[in-house]
Amino acid sequence: MPRFALRLAYDGTDFHGWQRQEPPGLAPLRTVQGELDRALTEVLHAPVACQGASRTDAGVHAEAQVAAFTADCRVPIERLHAALNARLPEDVRALAAWQVPDDFDPVRDARSKGYRYEIARMQPFVARLPFDRRFLHQAMHPIDVERMRIAAACMVGTHDFQAFAHAQHGRESTVRTVHACDVGTLPDDRIMIDVSGNGFLYNMVRIIAGTLLEVGRGRIDPDAIPDIIAAGDRSRAGNTLPPQGLRLRWIHYPADRSEPGRGFDIA
Repeated sequence: MPRFALRLAYDGTDFHGWQRQEPPGLAPLRTVQGELDRALTEVLHAPVACQGASRTDAGVHAEAQVAAFTADCRVPIERLHAALNARLPEDVRALAAWQVPDDFDPVRDARSKGYRYEIARMQPFVARLPFDRRFLHQAMHPIDVERMRIAAACMVGTHDFQAFAHAQHGRESTVRTVHACDVGTLPDDRIMIDVSGNGFLYNMVRIIAGTLLEVGRGRIDPDAIPDIIAAGDRSRAGNTLPPQGLRLRWIHYPADRSEPGRGFDIA
């Protein structure tokens, strides 16, 4: 049977993450994968189990998640995402669908992924819009962005990122390659942390963001980052920031596996 890929966006606020979760003896938790499998099964009139490129955590958002499934799809491919959206909840949207090689694996075939973490610098006696709480981390203290930029540059390269991973990361190796780590500013006194790499450990981006925030607060010196990486000591890095500030922004695949018309880049 043929294999297909989907590009998805979702507001992760009310989900228990991407991955399907069915606790024994309890009702299944609400997950993005669970909702997508249900919608695909309704559209295709056969059980479907999709595979996602990134297992985003509870509360984390996505602008360009990629999922793949194998099925006898009788819906014209150019109409599949619209058919799914008629059955998906409003906090998940299918943006595009295309056929891929039979051996396409959205995890192994990904060449790089890009995430953004956004922080709002709170000002005394200035109220933020209430829905900001879903998509930003609000910091209540002064932040030096230039210090954060210096520290972010130290993250780039191939390193053992054990100090920036949850203790239960579940991976055999904690070595990862970070292609870019940039800190910038956005309107409304927001700070963005953009991180891209060949793959990420459990909570890795949120810990990187938490460490850079501590640098911006003056609690960690930018020059200490290489030593923290080398030591592999989680206690020396910053806090794991809350999930709502994080979003998956893009995933890169080789041209023969990318969405038509978007080349190598699915961003």
